[in-house]
Amino acid sequence: MTRSLVVLNRESQLNSLIKNKRDEDFRVLYYSLWDEYSTKIVENLRKEWVDKEGEETLFLVNSWDLPHSFVAFHVTKVPCLVSAVNGRIRKEDQPSRIWKSLNYHLSRKNRAS
Repeated sequence: MTRSLVVLNRESQLNSLIKNKRDEDFRVLYYSLWDEYSTKIVENLRKEWVDKEGEETLFLVNSWDLPHSFVAFHVTKVPCLVSAVNGRIRKEDQPSRIWKSLNYHLSRKNRAS
């Protein structure tokens, strides 16, 4: 049982997640390659979060590859974590709440300045 990160490269991949939101729970992290805190979060997810125990998949969408996908959930700033649980959508755009929602707390030395 491991955690995994899946980078979405096509809008059709995100659209298929959205269509199944009533049947399947999912999380999508929207980030930007030019935002320091976004890149720090993704870097630490790849290094540490995936090694933690649990069976979770986190989908990643970046602003360069899929700029139009930000409209799907009215994402206006990054980083933003969109969670679909039991068909309900919840957005978190404060980094501390994103980490709390992911059940992972970034140590002080790894936080972006």
